[in-house]
Amino acid sequence: MSSTAPPPLELPGTGVSWLERQLLGAGIRAAARFYGKDRLTQLFRQEAERAIALARGLSEAQGRQRVRVERFIGIEDSSRDWSVYMTLEHLVIVNTAIAAILPQLYSGSLVGTQVKIEEVKPVPEAGPEQIDDLVALVERYSHIVEKLGNLRAGARLPHPWFGALSAAQWHALAAIHNSTHRRQIERIKQALG
Repeated sequence: MSSTAPPPLELPGTGVSWLERQLLGAGIRAAARFYGKDRLTQLFRQEAERAIALARGLSEAQGRQRVRVERFIGIEDSSRDWSVYMTLEHLVIVNTAIAAILPQLYSGSLVGTQVKIEEVKPVPEAGPEQIDDLVALVERYSHIVEKLGNLRAGARLPHPWFGALSAAQWHALAAIHNSTHRRQIERIKQALG
């Protein structure tokens, strides 16, 4: 009896194809251009809250179980075998970083800031505390954005996949990123049965 193991996943930070990066980057820039700051914050919150609700519906054992999902747009190969809690931790890491970047971009005072994809990966030990961490982060992030004025002004910071982004574009990225990983959590939960 033979069994075939799934092919190995790519290393963290290898990203997605050039074409996919171009499409995603165009979507981020379009969202930042056509949606206002408040609408993007609303989308950011809605997607995070949906991810949180999905996680709350699982037992701790289910939340910790790693599941390999089929790749879909926006998910790099090395991120496809996470648990729900790992996915939530990734959202906490990324959104915390964006929350720190936005005021710097707004004020034009970026000092030595560099974004690296491989530095936002979760640990396999991530647990149910990530639910409360994400709840708190969503409130903190929303409060920071609310205090800022026009996010289209100010400096730009390069994203490794999407090039130089304004604060408005980073904010749009945060909302889209939450949506991407909420879909990942749905797929994990579906696989768990």
